[in-house]
Amino acid sequence: MTAFVYFTVSDAFLDNEEDEKCIQSGNNLFISYEDDVVVENDSILFAHNNSVFVDSFPYFIQTQVLGTRGVEERESIMSYRVESGDTVSIVADKFGISADTIRWANDIKGNTLKEGSELLILPVTGVMYYVERGDTLGEIASMHKAKTEDIITFNQIEGKRIIAGDRIIVPEGSPPPPPSIKTAPSTRIVQSSFINPVPGGVITQGVHHYNAVDIYNVCGTSIVAAASGRVTQTGRGSWPAGNFIKIDHGTVVVLYAHMQDIYVKTGDYVAQGRQVGTVGNTGRTVGRTGCHLHFDVLSRRIRNPFAHFPVGTRL
Repeated sequence: MTAFVYFTVSDAFLDNEEDEKCIQSGNNLFISYEDDVVVENDSILFAHNNSVFVDSFPYFIQTQVLGTRGVEERESIMSYRVESGDTVSIVADKFGISADTIRWANDIKGNTLKEGSELLILPVTGVMYYVERGDTLGEIASMHKAKTEDIITFNQIEGKRIIAGDRIIVPEGSPPPPPSIKTAPSTRIVQSSFINPVPGGVITQGVHHYNAVDIYNVCGTSIVAAASGRVTQTGRGSWPAGNFIKIDHGTVVVLYAHMQDIYVKTGDYVAQGRQVGTVGNTGRTVGRTGCHLHFDVLSRRIRNPFAHFPVGTRL
């Protein structure tokens, strides 16, 4: 473990070019001008580039530990680009989480990774979950074989209040069995009532990450509400969604992400077909998709209505 140390020195100045060369070739230190250092002579030189050059000994320098370098504790999800030689196990070790956590978050089977691909890295061992209408924290904990108290503490949930579309981390949780997506009435209703949110758009990536598809069109193209509903959240410059909105469409909450412009605010009711923003390339966008809408149905029970379209389909 490496400690970063803060040094305080008395005023001193660099005298000549030879001393400057010596300092440039030496080790740099973190320093500031203070008068609380005990010096037995005045031969310590203060360099221009946050360095000190010691001409004689001894010096009694007061130090203050600013921080340590080691495995950082994180509270948010981050992105990682796979390097040569990486495997799921190796990446898991780098971030101090389980290999299964990486597999679950990135829909990966096995241990092999493709160099250059990007992974979602959760801050702790566990799973990511999007809250659905009617969910309770107790049910979420039970579903993922985790502890309710751990979910509340890690996500800093106040008053046990959660709303549909919230993304939470379930520490030490495991995913439930895959949902059975058949022809339930709610699934048929959603698929038949949703319209294309990007007129003239093209499917450039099929179902990925959670329950999303990517729909391409040039940046600035209109994005419309795929169904009527109420805006539950908006965000600008977030990671990984960029500029985004969430709309509760009654049966399900949908995340519209990577937008360029947002034309609605939280609490707005939007009719089907109303423009809610424009296509963009904000946030974490990977690969050839470029400008696109990340259309994510935040449900394990309701299939994305555009999931059955093959890549390249113009909607």
